[in-house]
Amino acid sequence: MVEFKIKVHPQQRLAYLPKEIVQALGFKLKAIPNRAAVLLYPEGIPLEDVLKSLDIIRDDLEHAIQLQLKLSPRGENNECRSS
Repeated sequence: MVEFKIKVHPQQRLAYLPKEIVQALGFKLKAIPNRAAVLLYPEGIPLEDVLKSLDIIRDDLEHAIQLQLKLSPRGENNECRSS
């Protein structure tokens, strides 16, 4: 999974989008924010395609969490335990 750091200018509230994002999504975008994240997708794309992409991103995030748990400093073989 690729991650990009995006900075927003505090006074102007403008953000620079990396070239790779603009190449992938285009220049006309829609954004749906909530408290912890924002979904950015091309204007006009079917919402079913957006949801499929979200499924892929969610799977990548869940995999990253599992890797973090296994590599945490508490031990090499940390797996999720039921409470």
